[in-house]
Amino acid sequence: MTDEGTRPDQQDDELISCDICMKTIPRSASKSVEVDDYVAHFCGLDCYQSWLDKDDEEADADSPG
Repeated sequence: MTDEGTRPDQQDDELISCDICMKTIPRSASKSVEVDDYVAHFCGLDCYQSWLDKDDEEADADSPG
């Protein structure tokens, strides 16, 4: 008897949200980046680029001058 809750591919079947547009996508189709204390997930390169641009803007706003 096997435990149906522990399939090896279960993590790939999990649905997650893109950190930018909030589109629901399978974890296996996402692009991800590990940042400090969390992992950011993106549905594609456009959202990833938006996240990078937003991070750059926040860094510029925090710097004195």
